Order: sequence, then structure tokens, then C-alpha cells
Amino acid sequence: MGRLIAVYIAFVMLVGGAFVWFLTAVLSPEDAARPTQAMASETVMAQTSERAPLDLGALEPSPLPLSMPLDCDPGVDCWPLKYVDLDPTKGRRDYQCGAMTVDGHKGVDFAIADPRRLNRDEVPVLAAATGKVVGIRDEMPDVNIRIAGKESLKGRDCGNGVRIDHGGGWASQYCHMKRGSVSVKAGDTVVSGDRLGLVGLSGSTEFLHLHVQFEKDGKVVDPFVGLGGKEGACGIGVAPLWQKSVLQKVRYSAPLIQAIGIAGEAPDTLGVSDGKFTDAPVKPDAPLLVLWADLYGLRKGDRVSMRFTGADGAVLAETDWVQDKAQLRTFKYIGKKARKDWPSGAYRGVVQVERPSGPGAENAQKSVAVTIN
Repeated sequence: MGRLIAVYIAFVMLVGGAFVWFLTAVLSPEDAARPTQAMASETVMAQTSERAPLDLGALEPSPLPLSMPLDCDPGVDCWPLKYVDLDPTKGRRDYQCGAMTVDGHKGVDFAIADPRRLNRDEVPVLAAATGKVVGIRDEMPDVNIRIAGKESLKGRDCGNGVRIDHGGGWASQYCHMKRGSVSVKAGDTVVSGDRLGLVGLSGSTEFLHLHVQFEKDGKVVDPFVGLGGKEGACGIGVAPLWQKSVLQKVRYSAPLIQAIGIAGEAPDTLGVSDGKFTDAPVKPDAPLLVLWADLYGLRKGDRVSMRFTGADGAVLAETDWVQDKAQLRTFKYIGKKARKDWPSGAYRGVVQVERPSGPGAENAQKSVAVTIN
């Protein structure tokens, strides 16, 4: 759980009243922006993604069969957003030889789509395997680290959490849980699926998620690879820790259109993280209208397009590009400034990513529509 550092580089283009804002986040160990499903009032959202089926017939038995560590629907309201970093150098490489990780990352981050679920106590954290609780923390506040500051952590980057001893040298750790939600104590025995608490925003995190990591004899084990994985190999290992049913759910999610939305003001990553643009109404007298997108895991050669149309179907703004390098996160918005009140009707946005080849090769598309009355 390393130090949180974010460097932002922004580019703005104005073309005939339309504009494109391109914000690239250069991330180091614990930096990421909280993903959201931004759905304004009277908004309709749809997502499609072409996925190849997984053939898991040749896998060997898991030495520690793991169930889902939280109660959510992967690909719908939660996503594996960052994976274990398997690169022993200063570089980064996830189990698919992609860039969905940061240097030194020791676990898997399951991000929750809607940040408002923090206050609705909706996402339980579950024990992934049977074992004995050997440690907990439950008193740290749920505050975005960009607001609280790194100095407030005092070395407690995990935030509120639970550590479980599974025997045989195996252990698991669950981090960033909600304050006051931990429902177990040291010495308790838990079985797979038992509730441990709730997903939160404590510790070194900018977004609502669960960080879970697994260890054997004190060494981190990637649950998608398991023990004995070949150095530099790409793909699921021959004996991964996850149960086959979990592997079918937590599919490798790159490229990932984490969230899109339509807003009546210029969005920023902190506002997206805090849910400011989730269910935010768009008024007829808004000074501008924008379509924004939060993208993760882009690779060199990915083709990305954004298209934003008005109530009459005319294009308000659009852009497309070919990604020139691997990027963990890219935040971008396009839009148009108002010359008078926006006409009543449905405003629609579509974001598409095409990946022709390589691990995670697939097309992803997400659309959103908001009605201005």
C-alpha cells in the first residue's frame, strides 16, 4: 500500500464552440480515481462489451479455493480495477501482461460503481475462505485521501480491515472497509461467505473499493495465477486460487469504460470520486453541457471514440483517438458552451473502445442519455 501521488496533465481544444478536455492521470502505487456510474436525473445508461468465453477445463485444483470477497455483481456494479503487480522491477505488469496495476501493488482492487453506496451500507465484505481472524481495525474515518492527506494515515494505509489466517501458511487481508462496520473480532472462526463488514473509504484510497490480498508464508500470491506461475507468462495460472465460478465472473476488465455521464458543468476527478456528478440534474440554463468518460487499462493501439448529440440529434461534440501508450487511467470530457437555454429533449452520449488484439482483446461501448425538461 504505497504512497499516493498524482500528476495531472491537461489539454484543451476549442473547435466551433465545442471543446475537448483530456486529463491523463499518471499514477503511482495507491493512486486511482474512484469509479462511478454517473446517472443524472432522468438518465438512461446502457453498456455492451464483447467477451470471449473462458475455457477453464484444464485447471488444476486450487490450494486455497477462494470465493468472492464481496457481495456484488462483477461487471455490473463492481469491477476488478487493479491487479497484483507481477513485475519484480520498477515496471508494472498484471497477470495478463497488461497495465491494470501500479508498481508494487500487492492485491486485487474491487471497485464499486456508485460512490453513494458508502452511505447506504450496501456492499458487504465476505470471507473468501475458511480461517481464523487474527487482526482487525475499525476506527478510521471514511475520507478521500486527497482530502484527508497522507500524513493522517500514520502508516495505516490499509485503513479499516480484517486479517485472516487460513492455516498452512496461507493468509488474507481485506482493506479500506467502512468505519464501524467490521463485524468480527480477533479469534473468531469464519467460513467462506461469512460477512466481515462493509466496503468503505478508509486508509490510502481515493475511491470506494475493497483491496484484498493473499499470502503464502508471508509472500504475496496473485489469486489469478496461484503458486508456481512461470515468470513473464501471461494469463490465468494452471492452479489459480479463485474458484472456477469466480473466474467466470471476475473477467479481465481491460479496456474498461468505468463510467460515463452528462453534466451541466466541467467535471473533475475528485467530484466524480465523491459522487458529485452522480444523479446531478442538468438544467436548461446550464452554462455548458459535457459528456465525460472514465477509462481504465487503455493500451497502445486502442481506438477510442466519444460522441455527444443534442435534443435534435445534431452532434454537439465528438472526438476519437488511437492510444499511443499504456495508461492505467484516462479521464476525458467533451462538450459545448451554451449560447442560450438548452432545448428540451434527450441528450445522448456514446463512448466506445476497440482493441483489435492481445490480452483483453474486445470492444466495449457505454451509452448515456439525459432528458432536459
